[in-house]
Order: sequence, then C-alpha cells, then structure tokens
Amino acid sequence: MAWIKALLGTLLVLATLVVGLCFGLYAVGASALPEDAEPTDYRAPPDLRALYLKVEAGGIEEVPRLNPVSLPGYWLWHLSGEQREPPGSQLRLLGYASRALTLRRSPPPGSTRRHLVGLAATLHVSRQWGLDRMVDTVLAEGGFGRGATGIEQAAQVWYGHPLDDLIAEERLLLIALMKGPAYYDPDCHPERFAQRYRWAAAQAGLADPDVAPALARLRSQPCPAPVRTPSIP
Repeated sequence: MAWIKALLGTLLVLATLVVGLCFGLYAVGASALPEDAEPTDYRAPPDLRALYLKVEAGGIEEVPRLNPVSLPGYWLWHLSGEQREPPGSQLRLLGYASRALTLRRSPPPGSTRRHLVGLAATLHVSRQWGLDRMVDTVLAEGGFGRGATGIEQAAQVWYGHPLDDLIAEERLLLIALMKGPAYYDPDCHPERFAQRYRWAAAQAGLADPDVAPALARLRSQPCPAPVRTPSIP
C-alpha cells in the first residue's frame, strides 16, 4: 500500500503546484488592471439591456462566479456544448465586459502579459459585477464606429437624435454594429450590414427583419478610401 500513498502524495503535490501557478498567474495579470476596476455608473433602459442580451449573449440570465482554477474548465465546458445557453454566450459577454475594463488603460508590454491581464479582467468581472452591470458597462464604453464611444453618443453620431428618440429598429442597428462598426457599416458595406442586421433581428425576435426602418433616418458619411498595397516590380 506504500505505493498508493506515494501516488496520492505526488498527485497532491502536483495539484498544489497547479493551483499555486493559476493563482500566481492571476496575480500577475491583476496587478496591471486599471485602478478604476468598478463597473460604470451608466444605467441602460431595461428594454435596451434585454435587447443586447438577446442579440449578443443568447438571452442568458446569469454569469457564473469564476476563479483562476475553474476558468479553464468552464471554457472547455462551453466548447463541449453541454450548457443550457447557446455555446459561448456567457463567455462572450464576459469577454466584452472584461475588454471594456482593460481598455481603460494602456495595455502592458508583451503579449503574454496582455493575455494575463485579459484573464484577470475576466475573473474580476465574473466575481464583482452582476449581469446588468456587465451589459451597462459594455453599452456605455463599447465602440460603435465613427468615433462614438457608448450607445448614447452613438445615437447622436449615427442618427442625430438622443437614444430615447430612437425606434426599436434603430436601436437594434446600433447593437448590431458593435461586433464590427467599420466591417458592417451600412453606407460602405450595405449587403454585409443587411445580413448582420437580419441575423440580429432574428435573435431579438422582431417580426419584420426589413432594414428600411433602421436606415430611414441614418446619417450618411463618405466611406474611407481603400488602402492600396503597392505592387512589387
């Protein structure tokens, strides 16, 4: 039986080392988080928050509290597709919220350090922020293209009206743009945008996926000239 005790002792030592390594890496990343690591004070209207969750997070109702050891297992669990929510929906929201947090300061040098900061931000968000605060922060600090930060500013930039004056289709357009404002710009890439908008409308459960109501009051802007790569003789 001595070999069993030796094996168990070895496994215990290895488990302790792994746990210590996970928390050590987390500490390195957490040390570079911005000092202002609290969620934004912005409060989105409940219907807007619900719309965002339907489109970008599969309508999830909660996000689990993670720690440096449970995060890898949770990530693998999502990849397996065994969770109730659409695959990746919770991780997607955690990723958006943690990115909003890390963008509050310049990224630290080195790709490894940046990855550790991102993981630390994900863990901080999952443990310290509620679901509503995550969505509010993403909507308040996310990029919407044309230099707009936050959905309130985006409403003025894209439509010239405050957010409260926008109809449901116009709000959906802004949320649909968050995935890639330049890539899905309605003026520069109308077909690409229409496909994205119809998908978002289906996620939101809108009866009519027609893009016309969303574009009727949209402010047009000239598209940037394509960057040409010089030919090699």
